[in-house]
Parts: sequence; C-alpha cells; structure tokens
Amino acid sequence: MSAAQLDELPDTNEAPAKNSGGGGNMVPVLIAIILAPTLTVGAFYFLIQSIKPEESIKPALMEAGEPLDMEPSGEEKHYELLNLITNLGGPIKSRYINLELKLEGLAGDFEKVLEMNEHRIRDKALAIMGGYSYEDAQLDGFQERVRVDLKKGFSLVLRKYRDGESDMIRQIYFTQFVVQ
Repeated sequence: MSAAQLDELPDTNEAPAKNSGGGGNMVPVLIAIILAPTLTVGAFYFLIQSIKPEESIKPALMEAGEPLDMEPSGEEKHYELLNLITNLGGPIKSRYINLELKLEGLAGDFEKVLEMNEHRIRDKALAIMGGYSYEDAQLDGFQERVRVDLKKGFSLVLRKYRDGESDMIRQIYFTQFVVQ
C-alpha cells in the first residue's frame, strides 16, 4: 500500500459498525412481496364479481318480447293435443295407436307455453308411442304406462319452463285411446 492509501484508513482497528437493526431494510420488501399478490387476487375477485351475472335472477322466458307467467295461478288450466296417430313398433307395421290428450297444469301461461312448444310435444309423443309394440299394447296397465312415459317425456321437453322440481304438466287425461 502507498502512504496516501494508509492515510485514508481509520485510526482504530475496529471493523466498520454493522447495522444492528436486524434486517430493517428488509421489512418494506417483505411487505411488498406479501401485499402485491393479495391486492392482485382481491382486484381480480371484484372484477369477476362485477362481470358475472347474478344467479338469483331467473332468465325471462319470452315470446315476441312478452315475459311468460310461470307462477302457479291456483286454477287448473287445460290444453288439448289431438290426432296423435303413429304405427306401433315391431314386425307387423299395420298396427297403429291413436291418442287424443288433455293436459292439465297450473302455470299462469300454461296454454301459451304448450302452444309455443306443441311441435316438440307432438314429436316426443309420437316417438314414445312408436316405441311400443302390439304385444306391449295387449298387456294390462298399458294405458297407465303410456300416461307415465308421456308425462316423463313432456317433462324433458318443457324442463326450461319448470319452477324447481315441479313439472309443468300435472296430469294427462286420455280423451281417445285406440290401438288397432
């Protein structure tokens, strides 16, 4: 070492004083490391909540801009489904089933909803009826089986109009039931 460098050295043999704060400069860094992700997650949560539609609002079922009244009206409403004719399944295709139905429900716009979906209901009824064979039709309880199968099928077709677990169609009455 040169003399000039020796003059710059401290006069004591002690090492320079260390900061005895125990990492005092690290506290803001640790706070930033913990706080930044927390704020980011919170911001995304509130952003998603503001964009997400509320689940408590039921979608308005509408036809031509008019909301449908799906609340039970307290009075029984009826809708007739006429001329349901199709061949029975099986090897003998000359056998057929002919039904006419009266459907009963309590919804305020029961007739309107069924009228809007008559093509779907007819299709489902004909598909169910065409699945029976002439031998099925000869069994006891066939008429009740048809009633139950139609009610289940109609429930599937009209499920978007259901309120909770109750079906829109409460009862099915046969006004004509012919198997030939």
